[in-house]
Amino acid sequence: VATTPGRDVTPPRQRAPERAGRPVKPARPPKIKFGDRDPAVELAITEIAGHLTFTPNTVTAWYWLPEVRWAFRPDAEREALLSAISEQYAGLAGFRLHLRRTTRPFPADEWARTVDAHTAAPLPDVPDTPGWADHLVAAQRHLMAVNHAEGQTYLGVTFARRSLGDSLTERLLRAFGRGTADGERRRLGRTVEQFDEVLGAFGMRGRRVTAQELEWLLYRSVALCMAPPGALSPVTDGRWERGDLLALTEQVERYRTPYGSTVKLVNRMTGEERHVAVLAVGRMEPLEIPERHEPWLHFHERLPWPMELSTRVDILGPGDSFRNLEHRLRMIRSQQLDYAEHGIDAPPELERLAKRALVIGDEMTTGLPVDSARAHGWHRIAVGGRTREECLERARRLIQLYSRELRISLQHPKNQDWLAREFIPGEPIANTGYVRRMPVNLLAAALPQAASTVGDRRGDLIGRTAGTCRRPVFLDLHFPMEVRERSGLAVFVAEPGGGKSTLLGALGYLAARRGVQVTLLDPSGPLARLCAMPELAPYSRVLNLTGSEQGTLAPYALIPTPLRSEFGTGAAGDREFEIAVSNARAERRMLVQDICMMLVPPQVAREASTATLFRHAVRQVPAEETSTLDDVVTTLQGLDDDAGRELAHLLLDTAEMPLAMLFFGRPPEGLLGADAALTVITMAGLRLPDLKIEREYWSAEEALALPMLHTAHRLAVRRCYGGSMSSRKLVGLDEAHFMEGWRSGRSFLVRLARDSRKWNLAALVASQNPKDILGLDVQNLVSTVFVGRIAEDSEIASEALRLLRVPVNDGYEATLASLSQADSGSAARLGFREFVMRDVDGRVQKVRVDVSYVDGLLEHLDTTPAAVARAAGQLPTLADLEA
Repeated sequence: VATTPGRDVTPPRQRAPERAGRPVKPARPPKIKFGDRDPAVELAITEIAGHLTFTPNTVTAWYWLPEVRWAFRPDAEREALLSAISEQYAGLAGFRLHLRRTTRPFPADEWARTVDAHTAAPLPDVPDTPGWADHLVAAQRHLMAVNHAEGQTYLGVTFARRSLGDSLTERLLRAFGRGTADGERRRLGRTVEQFDEVLGAFGMRGRRVTAQELEWLLYRSVALCMAPPGALSPVTDGRWERGDLLALTEQVERYRTPYGSTVKLVNRMTGEERHVAVLAVGRMEPLEIPERHEPWLHFHERLPWPMELSTRVDILGPGDSFRNLEHRLRMIRSQQLDYAEHGIDAPPELERLAKRALVIGDEMTTGLPVDSARAHGWHRIAVGGRTREECLERARRLIQLYSRELRISLQHPKNQDWLAREFIPGEPIANTGYVRRMPVNLLAAALPQAASTVGDRRGDLIGRTAGTCRRPVFLDLHFPMEVRERSGLAVFVAEPGGGKSTLLGALGYLAARRGVQVTLLDPSGPLARLCAMPELAPYSRVLNLTGSEQGTLAPYALIPTPLRSEFGTGAAGDREFEIAVSNARAERRMLVQDICMMLVPPQVAREASTATLFRHAVRQVPAEETSTLDDVVTTLQGLDDDAGRELAHLLLDTAEMPLAMLFFGRPPEGLLGADAALTVITMAGLRLPDLKIEREYWSAEEALALPMLHTAHRLAVRRCYGGSMSSRKLVGLDEAHFMEGWRSGRSFLVRLARDSRKWNLAALVASQNPKDILGLDVQNLVSTVFVGRIAEDSEIASEALRLLRVPVNDGYEATLASLSQADSGSAARLGFREFVMRDVDGRVQKVRVDVSYVDGLLEHLDTTPAAVARAAGQLPTLADLEA
């Protein structure tokens, strides 16, 4: 390139500065605009921090509400609970609440591991029979087939997020990659502390949700009514940034179905499809809660499939509520004036509305905050199904249930996809239709967190609750002694045919499978068929007292002598041991006197001299285990009194009867077989007397049945005192009402209740009349109660309610009469039995016993006469009839 001589051809950017000291500006790189896309977040939430969820304009603090007991609770306690919750709602005036009720499938695998961990030595498996592992697997499959789900209630309190200055600071911090401003966090902390104080009091007893619980709620809200996630996020700090929120929505696609009746949700990863219909609570008639109606947002759990609940509520304070009411009152007055100006009679409802508005206005201006606060809310229930038809059918059943029982109209609105998004925290309300305006006490009476749980989480599966919701019922009969340090006495009360014996046998079977030493006394004998079950046969024994050897029921030997090793060392232990030995001797003398009185004719027993002579003779015989009734007879024969020798002759005459030989002589060695896991004591063929008939009219067989039952109860418990004090033992005693009328019988039941904790003994006592237990003054020692159907006698029903510690004359007598009630128009027999159960923690609930997951157990436990005769080969089976 030709240049002019002397011209500087250096590029301008490389020339030296003309002025000395002038700085050189660095080169600026060209500004490039990249085509990056913002994350396509489908949620209004922009950030999650701990228990707080953020949207661009609001913050929501989330709390977990524990379930509260509602069923079989006194109305006074229920009203106190609802009043406390009403005050908590009133304390949140000015805020919007989001109440969410979701479900979590019952963790059957965790329960099985817990049961296995608390089963030290299950029965060894028998070839070609279901083993212990198969037993647990069958129970888990039954749990999953019944579709049990646990309810979880969350409450979100929403308030404004920030001012203009905070928003500017937030944008600057986000530009440098930081989250919420520290100043805003401090301000939010002060506000949240107020929520903690209000919600943590009696009533809701709310606590802040954990990161895992909030993540679960978000997943269940996006994937509405779908299968829950297999695993949650491993991150434990509870922080979710905007880009991370994609993980909540990536897998689920939403589609509108024809006519917009449901929303179709599809999981792209698993292929699962679910149809969801969202129902809105419409017009409501006045409800009487708790006197007549159940909580109206808990009522849907009566149905056997899980549903989701979402409630958005604006709590209005006295000022806002009164302005709203004043506006409506002016509208009513204006309408009344229009009717008057045109000379037309105003409808009566206008005058009633005006009077009602004046009353409410007076409550708002002069009443307490709980009276003046109002709740404006939108209440939705989501129903899911595998197909659109199944979903709509379930929705129809739910609409019918609410309309028939509570007189609440459930509507099926349009724009189902918008309504389904309401369940997601942070999303706006789909539309303001079907808004329900009510006082806060009616909102508190919704009580979605009402529960019907009973039992424990480490015991055997015995059925499910049959109240306002369905929950599995587990029962570990040693939980009261090992954990709660309470008595192990469990009481079963029901009229004949109520299911006492079946439940007693089922609990005995389940305990024996876990290696517990089980002894069952079944006078009629059907429970002996348990010992024929293949998995129990090698470890079981049946003891039929009617065919036993002489001395089997020797009364002196039925009360064991305490061992010195059972007491502490030192002088104090020696003193306790001496007292225990003296008590055992006194109990033997009392038992022998009662047995002797039962063996003589009732006319002789009523004479005053009879009791005196027996007492004198028994006092001369050593009260040791080695003594016998023959020693008492010998002592009576040696008396100078002719009446004493006559009593001796009467006892000898009775001893000649085959059944009476059981009381005389010494018991055979190894009577009960300590190595047997299950021992069933029966008296097959023995006729039990009717206690309503005088003893003079009893037959000889019926007269002997009374002392046999008396001593058989002792024999059953005698086995439990032979092992280690800490080892698990179970004894089931039927027909306990025969024990209550005698001194030794009452003292025996009291001792059994008091010794059960020390000996780790689960004592199951069955009776037809609860007075037999209440009369012993051991009600405070009863840990578990089962009350079956009682329909014939209202007085017995009232006594049963006292045993359950449930209010009497509050209508619960009708509940006992309706248990296990069959359809009068059907000839089919009920395949289940229902009870009202009270557990060791005082929770009371109606339960339905269901042990059908154990193959063949119900057939062996069927105690109806036809089933017993068929098992004995006396009646033809169905196969024989068909042949």
